Amino acid sequence: MTFSLVGRCARTGQFGMVISSSSPAVAARCAHVRAGVGAVASQNVTDPALGPLVLDALASGLDAGAALQRVTTGRDFIDWRQLLVV
Repeated sequence: MTFSLVGRCARTGQFGMVISSSSPAVAARCAHVRAGVGAVASQNVTDPALGPLVLDALASGLDAGAALQRVTTGRDFIDWRQLLVV
């Protein structure tokens, strides 16, 4: 089982995340943070490409919902993914 928290500090604007999992080294596949852009957690049946793709969409100016929609639309096995975006 894996738990993820993704957040943004209202005072500083900094992003951060924590992941706790029974699987070793899961954060290497699940945690994606880019300074000044956002944070994305991808877990369950992970696709490590999703985090950077969502961060790229955020960097292009999309909000979290639109970035998530852009990246997940038509993607194989998306119903098995769990994504958090801030």
